[in-house]
Amino acid sequence: MRVGKGTVGDALGAFLDHEFDLPLEFLRRAQSYSGPRTRLRRVVADMIAGKPVEINILGGSVSAGAVATRKMDPVNPNDVWSLVRLQLQTRLSPKVQFYNNARSATKSLIFSMCLPRWLNATADLVFVEFIANDGSEMDTSLDGPLDKARSYERFLRKIQQQPSNPAVMLVSEMAYPPGGRDGKAKRAFFSTPEDNYGNLAQYYDIPTISFRDALWQLGDNGRDGMSWDDFMGPDRLHPNDRGHRLMADMVIYLMQQTAVDLLVHPLSHAEVAASAAPLPPPMFAGNDASLNQICAQGKNMSRHVVASAGWEVTPYSEGTKYPTFGYETTTPAAPLVIEASTVGDAPGRPASVMLTYTKAKAGFGNAKVTCSNGCTCDPVTLEGSVTYDQTVVFVEMVHPTAAPACRVSVEMDPASAPGSKFRVSGVVITGDPGHVSGRIGEEKYMSWLSGDAWVA
Repeated sequence: MRVGKGTVGDALGAFLDHEFDLPLEFLRRAQSYSGPRTRLRRVVADMIAGKPVEINILGGSVSAGAVATRKMDPVNPNDVWSLVRLQLQTRLSPKVQFYNNARSATKSLIFSMCLPRWLNATADLVFVEFIANDGSEMDTSLDGPLDKARSYERFLRKIQQQPSNPAVMLVSEMAYPPGGRDGKAKRAFFSTPEDNYGNLAQYYDIPTISFRDALWQLGDNGRDGMSWDDFMGPDRLHPNDRGHRLMADMVIYLMQQTAVDLLVHPLSHAEVAASAAPLPPPMFAGNDASLNQICAQGKNMSRHVVASAGWEVTPYSEGTKYPTFGYETTTPAAPLVIEASTVGDAPGRPASVMLTYTKAKAGFGNAKVTCSNGCTCDPVTLEGSVTYDQTVVFVEMVHPTAAPACRVSVEMDPASAPGSKFRVSGVVITGDPGHVSGRIGEEKYMSWLSGDAWVA
């Protein structure tokens, strides 16, 4: 095919020279949403032109390389993002820079609340992979609650509103063990947040890759004699080596299609302008994202603590390579007092305070949260127990009235069992609307959030 004075092969031959493991039918199935790709076209045009391009990866353990046998190997890696990186850097442009900021056992809500910690303000393209973790606790109903979708919309708006106006691509992994595994019931095709998240992708023109859409007929329905074991690890949650290769195939195919489309339909001045235009109003009415927020986790929260008698900054190191840090007490009714401005960045909408705290099957009591010093809030109870044998980190949002120096106090309930403790590991002050609560992940994996070291 001729384009201008040359051919597609002249311009993109090396980049198009990729040996796909996934057949074309399933590569096409993977393209859950492609759309006009205005921002992505701008970024790929820069790659073709040899301009510097920065790519950031935000996601969970799949993006961190689990369970690839040579994840991020310096010589011969086989995890999804290393494979994509090598294809782009060696066959399209050596000026493509990759920053993989994925963290295992992570949900999008904490990335959203602490986004500057992971996302570079100079990113040109951001790959986002959170379906596996955001969907891990879903029920099997077709129309589930939309609180996660509202939170995810704010997350996507924060990314797209960075100074560099980055393009975003959603990469949707499996949200559950398909086919059932380890005593867990088989889940349906629709038991995933990716369809609700897909509405957001269409609304904001965010290209989306779906592992489920691509592989369900092969894995679940046995097409071509295949099963999930061919591309999923033993836990059926993480892709095996071949699964990582297939994910990379899906991403590379969409990038190739975008590059070829640019040769046939070159980037216009109108597209460049549109790619930097303000976002449309939120899809969910009133769901504007706040870019003015504070995330203070681990030792960093100490600058917001004004009283802590009876509490100590204590490391958690059980089963961890790097310890986490949090304020911990065994003294009932001793207040841990956190002070912050709850004057919001939108008229009539005060800032909220989100607490990060620890729960376990045994050993942790409950706590009461109250507000004072010019602000009030409904009392909140933080329950310290779970029914399963893990030590886990949860978040709970408190909604005080507006005050320049609002004080939020946490006290362990005197009714807690003798010998109990309570642990608070972080605070977020945000102008985001709505309510956020729930599990983040196991404490032993939380050093990326409340430890001294950045680890995957």
